[in-house]
Amino acid sequence: MASYGFNDQYSSMASDSSERRRVGLIYDERMCLHSDPNDLLPLVKPDKAREPHPECPDRIRAIWNKLHSSGIAQRCVVMEGKEVEDKHIELVHTKKHINLIKNVSSTTNLRREELANKYSSIYFNEGSTEAAYLAAGSVIEVAEKVAEGELDSAFAIVRPPGHHAEENQPMGFCLYNNVAIATRYLLDNRPDLGIKKILIVDWDVHHGNGTQKMFWKDPRVLFFSVHRYDSGTFYPGGDDGSHVMTGDGLGKGYNINVPWEHDRCGDADYLAVWDHLLIPVAKEFGPDIILISAGFDAAIGDPLGGCRVSPYGYAVMLNKLLVFARGKIVMALEGGYNLDSIANSVQACIEVLLQQKPVIGTLEAYPFESTWRVIQAVRKELSSFWKTLAERLPEKVTSMRTPFIQVVSSDSEDEYDNFPNRVSQDLEKDIDNVIQPFSDLKVNDGPGITSQASIISHTWRAELSKIDIWYAAFGSNMKLSRFLCYIAGGQNGWYHNVLYLGKENGIPILTMTCQLSDVDYFKSGKASMCKPSKEYANTLIRGLVEGKQLTEEEATSYIQQATNRPL
Repeated sequence: MASYGFNDQYSSMASDSSERRRVGLIYDERMCLHSDPNDLLPLVKPDKAREPHPECPDRIRAIWNKLHSSGIAQRCVVMEGKEVEDKHIELVHTKKHINLIKNVSSTTNLRREELANKYSSIYFNEGSTEAAYLAAGSVIEVAEKVAEGELDSAFAIVRPPGHHAEENQPMGFCLYNNVAIATRYLLDNRPDLGIKKILIVDWDVHHGNGTQKMFWKDPRVLFFSVHRYDSGTFYPGGDDGSHVMTGDGLGKGYNINVPWEHDRCGDADYLAVWDHLLIPVAKEFGPDIILISAGFDAAIGDPLGGCRVSPYGYAVMLNKLLVFARGKIVMALEGGYNLDSIANSVQACIEVLLQQKPVIGTLEAYPFESTWRVIQAVRKELSSFWKTLAERLPEKVTSMRTPFIQVVSSDSEDEYDNFPNRVSQDLEKDIDNVIQPFSDLKVNDGPGITSQASIISHTWRAELSKIDIWYAAFGSNMKLSRFLCYIAGGQNGWYHNVLYLGKENGIPILTMTCQLSDVDYFKSGKASMCKPSKEYANTLIRGLVEGKQLTEEEATSYIQQATNRPL
């Protein structure tokens, strides 16, 4: 592979070995019972049709089907899921949190919706409790077998994911923190296994805020997270994912965050981080086992992540870790919402764990300039804790880089560039001139707005998410809970396009934007035209009439005609 200055000494540890590695694979269809209740609405109300929630049952089904059709599953030790015990959940979660998840499925639909609305990006249904217990228990099951030596490594195909779940609250699609529970179980409940130091690698595109907080002061756990940060505006938002967050007390230096400044980071960026941060520190730390919070939403084509890691990239990242802890690696599924990308990426990783063929591919890109800037900042911040990071990287390494050019494009561009740059340079410049003032908006402590770029997280999201807001958008059929998610969600997939314009007469003013690729999609005619429901049409008509744009007859006629003509 062309490494462009990356350290290549960590190659396949056993690709030429005749000994077959025992790789565990755990999957249970019961975890598919957990789903967003709103996904069922089209069955009873056809006019409510919408895209399914990204954290849907098909995520793990797509992986399972891919592994079976390719024959990979047949080469693994396949196990069914196992439910976790409350006493093991209590290792990282409060009893109040446990009672919430344990009882949520046995309550009414209305009560579940009320509970879900209290948290950030959470849904509950009648299958949530069982799925959450199976996900956490399954990760413990494979972690224990790998630690015992019964398995060499394992992959837990579980959902709901876990790394956002905090001690006392679910969030970000996560109910229990699966990896954190398994980590604490090995350290505290099974000292006989000799596991004294654990490396947690979180390569999900979102920061593992929950896991970080659970081991903030624990020097037995080295938590390493590489994620989109975008100056604290990318989900979960705030400064938890900053590179200056390095732990506290005895755990100082054992929390390492690598925060991307923007989207589109790919194989070259991640491998640069591996070679110049993770691998040197892992070598110095010397873990007894590695647990990977394996989210694949940084993969090419993911609708929420906006990054470009390929299955080959994930395979190389994993392969470089196999030289540690005698190859004892447990992978637990976190995010990843493009079904093809997640299935292909998981298969690439399991092929690495099986070690029956070498990782083949090439790297034909340099890291972004910002990647080297982030790496240098992290090395400087952690240099007093890790000797290996105190050395200055040679200029010949950091000079090999790709400049980041901000273009208006889809967040889900795939590897074939289905959305090529079709915008003229002049138009790009004009668009930037329009967008930049919005990007620079920042809320003061007092009334009004400061036209100053915010390097800290946008405080307006935290402030406005705590109050009820009546939104005067005639034509909106958005539920209040979804609207509040847009406010609280940060720059993440569905939620990134809300802008706060300040207050007028004490009332917060918000607007929403869309990208040029979305406009092009509708103009192309590929977006299907459909007649709005009666309730939605009446809302549109009322808005047009009360706004004195059209009479009721004109508005009705306009809407009827609009559904039959292209933009």
